[in-house]
Amino acid sequence: MPEIQGMRALAVTLVVLFHLWPQRLSGGFVGVDVFFVISGYLITSHLMREVDRTGSVRLRTFYARRARRLLPASLLVLAFSAVASALILPAQLARAALREVIASTVYVENVWLASKAVTYSASNDTASPVQHYWSLSTEEQFYALWPALILGAVALQRWVSRTRPRRALGDSNPAVGVGVALMILAGASFVHSVMLTSADPAAAYFVTTTRVWEFALGALTSLIARRWTPTPWLAVVLRWSGLAAIVVAACLLSQATPYPGALALIPVAGTAAAILAADGCPRDPVIGLSSLRPVQWLGDVSYAVYLWHWPLIALAPIALGRDLSWPDKLVVVVVTALLADMTRRWVERPFLTGLPALTGTPWRTLLSALVAMALIAGACAGYSAWSVHADREALKERLLRMEADPCMGASATVNPDQCGSPFTRALQAPASEADSPWDMPHCDPFCEKEQRNPRVIAVVGDSHAQTLYKGLLPLAEARGYQLAFFLKGGCPLNTVGSDLWHTTPRPAQGCGEWSRSTLRDILDLRPSLVITSAYVGGGWSDPDAAAQGYLDTWGQITSLAPLVVVRDYPGTGGVWGPECLAKHPHDTDACAVPRAEALPRDVAYETAAHAGPRVSRLDFSDVYCDTERCYPVVGGLPVYWDADHITGTFARSLAPLLAERLDLP
Repeated sequence: MPEIQGMRALAVTLVVLFHLWPQRLSGGFVGVDVFFVISGYLITSHLMREVDRTGSVRLRTFYARRARRLLPASLLVLAFSAVASALILPAQLARAALREVIASTVYVENVWLASKAVTYSASNDTASPVQHYWSLSTEEQFYALWPALILGAVALQRWVSRTRPRRALGDSNPAVGVGVALMILAGASFVHSVMLTSADPAAAYFVTTTRVWEFALGALTSLIARRWTPTPWLAVVLRWSGLAAIVVAACLLSQATPYPGALALIPVAGTAAAILAADGCPRDPVIGLSSLRPVQWLGDVSYAVYLWHWPLIALAPIALGRDLSWPDKLVVVVVTALLADMTRRWVERPFLTGLPALTGTPWRTLLSALVAMALIAGACAGYSAWSVHADREALKERLLRMEADPCMGASATVNPDQCGSPFTRALQAPASEADSPWDMPHCDPFCEKEQRNPRVIAVVGDSHAQTLYKGLLPLAEARGYQLAFFLKGGCPLNTVGSDLWHTTPRPAQGCGEWSRSTLRDILDLRPSLVITSAYVGGGWSDPDAAAQGYLDTWGQITSLAPLVVVRDYPGTGGVWGPECLAKHPHDTDACAVPRAEALPRDVAYETAAHAGPRVSRLDFSDVYCDTERCYPVVGGLPVYWDADHITGTFARSLAPLLAERLDLP
């Protein structure tokens, strides 16, 4: 059907334009929804024809055919992405990418991304070269079950026809049972999608259960098309209104839109309407446009275009050492088209039509697929293991150099006469995954098994407070203190719970309850000193109420021990630190952020200025910033591990400043 190829061409065009120019086509991601509906329509049409012809579905043959159609190109691009990531990306980014290559190889990339969406420590991860495989994972998870469900629905329909012939709808027509199953499946999935998108849109975007109804609607469309053909004038209405719905969604939706949810009905229903129009009214100009050779070619290679475009977009800025310009993006489009055409000619077609040694029988096809998948996943896992070991050894050497070099990292600001400006020293080495800010013992609250020292420093707050561990540990050991940590991701210590995450509302109850419980634990512990800090992104709709909450909370603590409020360290402006440095290895100042943007209002730090004599403040902004900008490299060390956490090594380099500025009782 030429119109199906035209729909595929439209879908992949929307996706590619969105990825290259997201500000100009803010909702181009709906192209994926178009693909889902088309897929549901085509696969169900094929399966139902087999049911009509044979009365059953040969599952082994179905999965072998899917493997021949999808895996050769998919595994080729995954292999390319793995090798390119290992060669081009810094080790930290490369290993993250290889983990996603493994997930994509076994078609669980969407599960991986959904888990990261709800994992605080991974919430700032950068996009990998294979992130777009989430949609392929979603599709294959659906089709892992869909043929079996069709068989079950057909069997149930036949059983009902035999046992209750007068009450069996449609006699023994298998489409009736399948249609009923589809309506139940689509309805349940749609309700679930709306509810989860409202509660957790980040995870809802990726999980299969919120997308099942899109495939199901495409499948229902195939059943309707078997029995009904629109009149020519109605076909025109369906086609134009369907295409208009897709284009409107692509133009008006954005990444800020909670999605999929109910709004996904716009492109999904639009696609179904355009498919139902079929080739009615041949004089419709849309039919003529869809039949043009360039459009048909793009529809034919749309799968390969989808596979190739994103690795090129993700890797090119790192390889070039700069962000992509308009000419660069046009080159990406051309290279994508060339690679897609070659992949279609020399990879996809041979596996579909020949190569009997690998695909001669369904079992041979499936075995070849499993071997290829295992080779790619195993190679990625092996390289990652070697890279982790190499990173750890390099980190040990860096720590030894830092001990011997008083001008590395934050220590450079302690010795300005000897070291000069800490912001001009060249980057010594990129941040590594081994340099994680989370690399510390489990502290509950003590980092040892139990309290062994009556002199305790309690550190309270979120992950930004947690990064103080490596800087405080040498000081605590030298002065005879034991550290205790009370932490909750994204939560400052304030009994008036934070109800904003940046500008997005969130329930205040979680942080408020944790703060009240933690306050009781601190009062029971009776520490010698309490240190608190938190990410300024965890805020309040009412800053005045938050300030009073701090005063009330701190008042209870300072009746027992002095309290130090550490100002949150500067932000990156939303930029993923290691990725920016990888793009600008010879001009790290390109990743610097204006001071006013990097240091937004810190309500806790402001409130501490008038909280009484038992509350003091520490501000290390001079370590990161001059009077105009805050820098990603200080004393030759990379500052940031991700978009807003400092590296473990840089935290360790703060130890001399903490010893100098922290007044221990």
